[in-house]
Amino acid sequence: MARPWKSHEFDSLYEQYICREEMQFGGAAFYRRYRSRYKECVQRFAALAPPDPIDVLDVGGGQLALMCMKLWGDSGTVADLPGPHMTYMAGHGLETVQWNLCKAEPPFTAKFDFVFFVEVIEHLPIPAYIALERLRKVMRPGGVIICTTPNLYRLRNLVFMALGRRIFDYFQYPDENVSLSHVLEYSRDHLDWQMKKAGFTRCRVEYSQMHHSPTNPLYRPLAWLGYPLHLVPHWRDNLVATAYAPADTK
Repeated sequence: MARPWKSHEFDSLYEQYICREEMQFGGAAFYRRYRSRYKECVQRFAALAPPDPIDVLDVGGGQLALMCMKLWGDSGTVADLPGPHMTYMAGHGLETVQWNLCKAEPPFTAKFDFVFFVEVIEHLPIPAYIALERLRKVMRPGGVIICTTPNLYRLRNLVFMALGRRIFDYFQYPDENVSLSHVLEYSRDHLDWQMKKAGFTRCRVEYSQMHHSPTNPLYRPLAWLGYPLHLVPHWRDNLVATAYAPADTK
């Protein structure tokens, strides 16, 4: 049974708890711009999660786990590198754990029913299936993961390539003092292969267009003019993958 979904309730709580200057990246302005991304992920969670509260892991900033806690009373954990957002999340009742997915094995085993892995995988300079396998190990049998990432064939990348502009950051092994931007983006088939290689089952990777304007105002008119082209699925900006931990995770 799907959980009740009230769009206005999400918007109100998101503005209250997520659009804050204490958050990582660009503070309140960043989270207002990308509200659609978080809203789609939480709405998908509502459709996939059981009706009773569950254990949720958010690998990244913790915003999605916090929203699930505020909306439905789920137990939330955030795993990320150190930052002021971790203090904020702990203050709202989330368990916080420092975990570098590129270097360390999981600090948990079979603890979570649901994992959010949103806009992280493209920053990791290791084969995705290694990080995904580590996440699978923290999930209970039958647990669900949502993974989102930019689509390699999105229009922005095609334009940048045509103009000879660099698309990705330099590919290097992560250092504690270096924050990497996007080092690799995935096609739908490639992401599907990585998830299956990691041992997930019932994998589904979809094209998605989550509405927001480019951060650079010079690109906004081009984005608006080109928006009808997103009717072609493989030119859409995002990939959204859902998959399940197998019944036997050993």
